[in-house]
Amino acid sequence: MRTKTLVLTALSSLSAFGLMAQTSTNVYSLNAVGYINVSVVPGFNMISDQLWASGGNSISNVLSDSNDAIDGAEVFKWTGTGFVSDFANNLVATSPSGWESGGQITVNPGEAVWFYSPIATNLTFVGTVPQGTNTVSIGKGFNLISSPVPQSGDLVTLMGLTNENNGDAVFVYNNPGGYSTYSYSTVTGNYGYGANWNAPVNSPIPSSNPNYGDPQVNVGQGFWYEATAPITYTRVFSVNQ
Repeated sequence: MRTKTLVLTALSSLSAFGLMAQTSTNVYSLNAVGYINVSVVPGFNMISDQLWASGGNSISNVLSDSNDAIDGAEVFKWTGTGFVSDFANNLVATSPSGWESGGQITVNPGEAVWFYSPIATNLTFVGTVPQGTNTVSIGKGFNLISSPVPQSGDLVTLMGLTNENNGDAVFVYNNPGGYSTYSYSTVTGNYGYGANWNAPVNSPIPSSNPNYGDPQVNVGQGFWYEATAPITYTRVFSVNQ
């Protein structure tokens, strides 16, 4: 229960600062290479880079501040027990990327981070589109993750997250609107995949839709997954889909 308390405290604290997911994203691909544009607003944004970047997916590579483009930005990554962070300040940072602690935090496909931005801006991620079998390990408790492939829409029926535990939950943050909480229960669930999901009151799709109740995410957007037991999220994907 201590871990749950820590994460719920983090959720509450970050929300108070105006946490939000990106307001608009686009993905384009050609021969399995493409880019993702993620629009962020002032304050906190939950983001993911769902492409494999040449040179690796450390923030020093995919979110460089070498030209002062994101000066004042801060990245927070959940470790399972707390956050690690790095601050973009090209004026004082000793690393070429402009990150004070060297920009070693990674944001791989399937991972997500909180990105604090002092201004509204667009982040562009470039790389290879993940294809074939992609897996995300989800541990017991809270996990800050994303779909391992650049898709938007139904996280369950479209993106293959179908091996939930009874009692699992997904927290998706959008602004305006705040958190949408989707919980999976074979006892109380009535909607979505297997008719086992409890939809939030602010569900983005109508109750007449057969996938009503399934979690909804955007390209480049992360989410919290609370698991009652470890699971593996497997997504088989092709750019021809």
